[in-house]
Amino acid sequence: MDLIEQTCRQSGFFTLCDSTLRSDPRSSKANLEGLAKISVEIVIDKANATLNFIVDLFKDVSDPVLYRSYGTCIDSYGASVERLLPEAIAALGSKDYATSRHDVATVATNVNACDEQFSEKTPFSDRNRLVHDLSLMSAGIIELL
Repeated sequence: MDLIEQTCRQSGFFTLCDSTLRSDPRSSKANLEGLAKISVEIVIDKANATLNFIVDLFKDVSDPVLYRSYGTCIDSYGASVERLLPEAIAALGSKDYATSRHDVATVATNVNACDEQFSEKTPFSDRNRLVHDLSLMSAGIIELL
């Protein structure tokens, strides 16, 4: 078993973890801390992409209830992208693994806050699920440090 497989087996999201880390060429030569950093960087990328997608959809929202709901999602993702995920990377760099893990796990909580605004599937439900699961996967990897 290589380090990616060993790590992913303990992440709580084996299939997602294995495919995600193997898709990044840096993973093959990374140690456990490197895999944690790569996983958080992937969360940053996916969260940014989801935030931009929601902002684009928000431009066409006229219904007041939907307007508030989309606004909550933008706020949740904004906090994740602008504060939590950069802090998680910085905390990893300073070996403050508890803070890094907490910040990444909070991103999943923020995604849940967005999802809870809607009673039905949204055009970004699948993106939310991916960011949520990647966040918890990354928190699981960081917990191994």
